[in-house]
Formats: sequence, C-alpha cells, structure tokens
Amino acid sequence: MSKPISSFKPVNLRRCHWVLLACLFLFLPPVSASAPPLEPVIVQLKWQPQFQFAGYYAALEYGFFREEGLDVTLLPGGSDIAPLIEVLEGRADYAIEAGELVYYRLQGKPVVALASIFQHSPAMLMTEGKAGLRTPHDLAHKRIGMQVGGQPIVEIAAMFVNEGVTLDALALQPNRPGMEPLLSGQVDAEYGYMTNEPFLNQQAGRDIHYIQPITYGVDFYGDTLFTSERHMQEHPEQVAALRRAVVRGWQYALENPDDMITVLLKRYPHLNREALQFEASHIHELVKPDIVQIGHMNVERWRRMADTFVKLGMVNDTSKLDGFWYDPDQKPDYRWVWWVLGGFGLVALLGFIGSGLVAWVNGRLQEKNTLLQQTMQAQAEMELLLQESQRSLQSLIGNLPGMAYRCRYDREWTLEFVSDGCEALTGCPANYLQGKKGGALNDFIHPEDQQHVWDEITVAVTQKQSFGLTYRMKHWDGSWRWVWDQGHCVEWSGDGAPLMLDGLIMDITSQVDVQQKLQQAKEQADAATRAKSIFLANISHEIRTPLNAVTGLAQLLQREDLQGKQRDYAEKLHSSSRLLLGIVEDVMDFSCIEAGEVVLRPVPFNVQGILQSVQHIVQDAIQEKGLAFRLEVQDDIPTVLVGDPLRLSQVLNNLLINAVKFTNKGSISLHVSLQARAANKIRLQFSVRDTGIGIPANQRESLFEPFVRIDAGEHEAVKGSGLGLSISRHLVELMGGAITVESIHGVGSEFAFCADFGCEAASTVLPNTASTPSAANAELLLTGARVLVVDDDELNLMISIEVLRRFGCVTEQAKNATQARATLVAGDFDLVLMDIEMPGMTGDALTRELRTDPRWQTLPIIAMTAHASATIREHCLASGMSDYLAKPIDVAQLRAILVRWLAGRRTST
Repeated sequence: MSKPISSFKPVNLRRCHWVLLACLFLFLPPVSASAPPLEPVIVQLKWQPQFQFAGYYAALEYGFFREEGLDVTLLPGGSDIAPLIEVLEGRADYAIEAGELVYYRLQGKPVVALASIFQHSPAMLMTEGKAGLRTPHDLAHKRIGMQVGGQPIVEIAAMFVNEGVTLDALALQPNRPGMEPLLSGQVDAEYGYMTNEPFLNQQAGRDIHYIQPITYGVDFYGDTLFTSERHMQEHPEQVAALRRAVVRGWQYALENPDDMITVLLKRYPHLNREALQFEASHIHELVKPDIVQIGHMNVERWRRMADTFVKLGMVNDTSKLDGFWYDPDQKPDYRWVWWVLGGFGLVALLGFIGSGLVAWVNGRLQEKNTLLQQTMQAQAEMELLLQESQRSLQSLIGNLPGMAYRCRYDREWTLEFVSDGCEALTGCPANYLQGKKGGALNDFIHPEDQQHVWDEITVAVTQKQSFGLTYRMKHWDGSWRWVWDQGHCVEWSGDGAPLMLDGLIMDITSQVDVQQKLQQAKEQADAATRAKSIFLANISHEIRTPLNAVTGLAQLLQREDLQGKQRDYAEKLHSSSRLLLGIVEDVMDFSCIEAGEVVLRPVPFNVQGILQSVQHIVQDAIQEKGLAFRLEVQDDIPTVLVGDPLRLSQVLNNLLINAVKFTNKGSISLHVSLQARAANKIRLQFSVRDTGIGIPANQRESLFEPFVRIDAGEHEAVKGSGLGLSISRHLVELMGGAITVESIHGVGSEFAFCADFGCEAASTVLPNTASTPSAANAELLLTGARVLVVDDDELNLMISIEVLRRFGCVTEQAKNATQARATLVAGDFDLVLMDIEMPGMTGDALTRELRTDPRWQTLPIIAMTAHASATIREHCLASGMSDYLAKPIDVAQLRAILVRWLAGRRTST
C-alpha cells in the first residue's frame, strides 16, 4: 500500500529542493563581482639600491604594478642574502639572479627564468695595477673575493675553469662591498660590476685592472627575473602580470634615465648622481633596448650556457633544463572553450533533471502547491542565468583575436562551428560557412597553399600533436590576408583516424608585411654595401695607378744627388704618398669588413719572421725619434704556426705605428706570450706598450669605432683615416680573440690582444723562406738580368724601367699582350713584370696562355697591379703567376722580390 499524503515530511522535501539548486549554482559563474584587491608580491633584489634595478623602481613609482593588480614590495639585497634561497624558502615570490641561475637549475633547483633584463653580464674581477695580476692564470693560489651567500660567482668560476685554473687552486673569499678588502691587501682580486666600479675607481684616482669573463669566452646573461616552479604553477596570471609591469618599468627607465635617477635619489639620498649617470649609460648597453626586446631570452643561448658547465665538469648533464625558461608569447590553448561549452551543457542537463524531479514530486504532492511555485520560479531564474552565461560565452568567443572553429578532417575543411570573428577575416558571416551552406573553408585558402595546409595538418594529427602554420586566406573583397592557424585534433574514430579539429585562425598580415619590408630593406642594404665595395675597389685601382707614378718618381728623386730644399721636398713627397696609400688601404679593408668579405687564409708561417718584419717597418721611425725598442718572446712558443700571417702583421703594424706616432720619448715594446695550449691548438697574447702621451679616459670607449682618432693635443697634428684600430678589432675577432686597451694619460698605453693558431711541426717547409743573399750577391744577381716589363701606362712603364736600370738590369718593354708575346719569342728573359689590367688580353689571361708552352713554364712572372686585395693576389697566383706586387711599388720591396726569384732562377739554371 502507498503511504498517505500526510505521511510525507515537508521539511525533508524543502531540503532536497535547496540542495539541488545549490548543486546547480556551483556550475554557474558569478553574475557580478567587485574588483579584486591588489595581490601582495615580494621581489628580492640582487643588491642594494642603484640604477641596476631602476626598471623595478620605475614600475613601483609609476603604478605599473598596480595597474596589473599587484601590490609589490622590493627588498634590497646584500652580501649576506642569496636571492635563490629567499625564493625557494618562500620569503620572496620573485628575485633577480645572473648567469648562475641556469647553474642552479642544472643542480636540481626548481627555478624558472622569466625575463633576462641584461643581455650581457657586467661581472668582472678587479686587481691593483701595481700587482701585475692581469689574467686568470696570474690569480692561481691568490685570494679571490668572489663568494656571495656562500656560493662562488658562477660565471667567474667558469672563466677560471675555462682557462684551465681549477677552483681548488684559488683561495675563495666572501665578496664584500667597496674596495677596502682589495686596497688593504685582504684579497688579491675582488668581484665587481663594470657598470659602477670603474667610475668610483676613476674618481678616487686608483690604478685598477679589470678582468672580464667575456674576454675569455664566457658570455652569460646578466640580471634575470625568476621565480620557483611551484609559484609559476600556482599563479600563472600573476607571473604574466608581473613580467609585463617589469618590462614596462625597464622601458621607461631606459628612455628616461634622468627622471629615474631623481626618483632613486629621492628614495635613497645617499646615492651619487654622477655614479648613477655612469651606471645608466653602461646598463643601456647591456640591455640594448634599441635592438633587443626587453626581457628577451634565447633558448639556445641558455642551452649553450648549460653546455659550458657540463664541458667544464661543474654538472653532469642538461636533462633538467626542460621547463626552465618562460615563454610569454606562447600561443593560447582554446580547448577550455569547449570544456566550458560542455560544462554549460551539463548544467543545462542537470537543470532539466532538477526541474523534472521537482515537477514529478509536485505532481504527486498537490497539497504542496506553494512549494511547486517556488520550484518553478527557481527554474525560471536558472534558465535566465543559463541564457546570460551563454551570451557571455558567445561574447567571449566573439572577442577572441581571430576566428575560432571546429571542422571535420576532410579536404574541404567542412565547418561544424565558427565564431563571429569569421566575418572580419573573410568578409562572410559565420552562417555562410558553417555546415558548408555557402562555401567550404578550403575555398578561401590560396590555391598555392592548399596542399601545404593539408600536408602540415596531416603530419601533426597523425603524430597526435598540435599544429601551427601560416598561409593566405582570401577576403570577400578580393584581397589576400596572411593568417596563423593553430589547433589540434579533438575527436578520433574507433580505428584511430582523425575526425574533428578545433583551432583558432588569426590575421597576421601586418606582421608579415613588416617582415617583408625588413627583408627588402636588408636586401637593399646588402646591395648598397656590395655596390659600395665595387665602387671603392674601382676607385682604389684608379687612385693606385697615378699614385704609383707619384711614389715611384719620389723614390727616384730621393736617389738623385739632391741638396737642401730639393731633398726635403722629395722626402715629403714620398712620405705623403705613403700616407695616402695607407688611407686607401684602410678604406678598402674597412669596406670589405662591412661587406663581410674578410676571411682568414691560414698557412704555415714563421713567428719570428713576422715579428722581425713588423719591427723592421717601424725601425726607421723609432730611430728618428730616439726611442728604445724591445721585442720579448716567450721561449716555449713554437717556431711554426698555422694562421693568417698577413692579417696578424696588419694588426701588429697598426698598433706599433700608433705607438710610435704618439710616443716622443722613452720606449716601445712588443711582448708575445703563450696563454693556452691544447692538442694542436695554441693561443698567444700580443702586447704593445709605449711611454707616450696616453689616451684620455673620455676617448677610450669610442677608440675602436670607425673614423675615431686620438686627440694628441694642440701641439701635434694627427694623421690617418681613423680606421686602423677599428680594422684591427675586427681582424682580432676573426682570429678568435679580443683587443683591449689600458692607458694612463701622460704616462703611456698598452694594447693587448689574443689570437688562436694551429701548430705545425718545426720541420714544416715554409714558402719563400730561403736565406736572403748578401748585398754583394744581390748586386751580382741583378746586374745583367734580363727583365721584360709589360704595362699599358706610359708613366708607370717609364718609372719601372728606370728603377730596373738603376738595379743594373737589362730591360725590354711591352704595352699589351701581343707585344709581350712577340718580345718573349724574340728574346731570352730571366723574369717578367706583368700588369693585370691591359687593353685586349689581361695579364693573368696571358700568363695562363704562356704556362701552356714549355719554354715559359718556369719563367718567373710577377704580377704588378693597382688591384690590391687578398682575393686578387690569390687570383693572380691561381693563373700561374709566381708572385704579386701591389702598386704603388716600393723600390726596396721590388728589389727584394727580384733578388728572391732571380736567385732561384739562376741557381736552377
């Protein structure tokens, strides 16, 4: 029997009703919410307040943190505070560390790099100048103040290990603020920053030497914002908000350094304005906001930094790097949209079940009419909330930055759902494409891209991976738009075939246009650089041809019996022509460097020979000024090395010539020492020191820039193009090193650089290294030697013949290839001087033809051309020429090359 109606308890039924409604409301978002309070956040700075953290103070001062909903507290650091420990132990949410951050990650510390503010680290070691400690090797067994928070500064440690100095060989000491530990002798070297220490030392008049890791191949990121993995997972939106505010803060600080200095001084009056200005200018170079997006991190560079620690034996592997870097540009995953849709469907289903249950109960309990009415009212309110939620979801999808879609996996990409963003992208309303009523999505894809789209998506879904690709879509107005399509497969058949895709298509036309314009600008710049190089090469040739006549005539005049002003004029004419030649060569070298055409051409060479050669070049100038010269070469340097002797000589010549130019009394020295050696590789350090006028501090930073010349004072004119040091810097970098300068105004300067070479056995035979004949034997070799001169320029031909006759040679002349061939057939010659550029057949083409005839296969043919470059030289030698002389011809150089080749010729005959 059924129970009578009176046996039901109204209280229990009412309780069920409200429990059901409560369950339903758990699935509904709140209708409205007040603005959330600011989230408290603690950021631990690496050191005490200074411009190094200006971006964080800017974000705090100008409300960038507040605009992101954050209440940020900045905690100053100190020598007893380790930012890593502060974050991992929960006393700070975020902190700043340098290159050691990746080392901590490799050790298993759960840290995540959010933004690298400093693209290069300013870390370095300082030693007293009088101590003579200038390299990591000099610091072995010395006391080094490089520990912070009980840990060694990792990039400094990497520099030592990279140079073969183990950390066990160092007496590591805590790093203490200021210079007192170093100046009082408590340590031999102290850790510091290049952003502020040089200014303070210069103001105090201290002689301090700086050792930078980047000089020894250790180039780490500098200050990097980081957090813990746990905080990253629990507060992803806060992480993104804080990073945005920090980037804005740094952008403001770097664009308005004076304003930020005023803010820092207001907060911390003990700071020094001039020191902050010095620091701001150097930090701008470390951040490089003009060419690098603030906070940018290169994943591959982090990996290279990690590989450095593995290579040095400081960690075992890099397997713990996954998840170390934060990607702020990661494309959003819109799968949650479908989860929300499913959730609302579930809510609707529960609503229908609830209302049915209430209706069923109400139908059986008619006496509870009041309760039924309440239930119906609740159901109506729930439906209104569902409708509002649906409208919110539609608004959310409609406001997505592009077109959200769900489509079938078929060649037409038949759409099951498409958001209203479709109309902005294609010009068609959503209902036109959805369900293929008016056209398929594939109809809007550019015909040239359709196969590419199909292939890439097929590969991705087959491998069960997300896809992301770019292609062109047609707008209804006929224009083409570049789009980015990202999505994944969300439904599979029973046999594993893909059925349905979800994705988002965004318009990236403006970005592609910018990229194309940048590419066009680059191509135009490259074309302009090539055109400039060709122009300069042609101009160089045209200048060298008449310059050869000027130089030649000046040298001939100097050999005449001139007196007084006439000799003085001849000497000045020759000196000026050589100066002009140097400028032309510098401009050509700089142009080739700009165009990226300068490459090293390694060959075996004798080190002592190169050093004696560069000494000989400056010997006369040194003697004229009454200076002393010292050449010091470490004993264990191999005799024969493999490298580019021409480029090494060029750098040494530039440095020695500059040293002579700016030194009026005292001495000049060239020191060569062995810095490192491994297997068949060797690194040498070259140092040129002088006791000259020195270099003012305000000129040292720009010293290696193009067209910058040292101010020698009002009593001495500075000659030259101002390109020598800039060219030297590029050549040294090609040789694997870096060039540095240290100078004391009024005392002297030291230019030093390292270069890498290969090692060869001492028995290696070097080209053209036969002993030079004595002066008497040279005269015998030249007297009566038959020389044919081939040149189409009358004046240059006359000068060459006159110089050869003064040597005692018997000469013949030819103005073109036809005359030269006929003269060679008619007579017997010991040597040919051959111009390259001639009307009709060129000199190199004539040489190739002559080498096919047995009569002239061994005849020395010396190229003599106004085209002066390593490429032209190699071209001449490849055509069969024996050697190469660049115009203007130096009489001594011409004589030396004649003696060398005539000696070989006459010995063989």
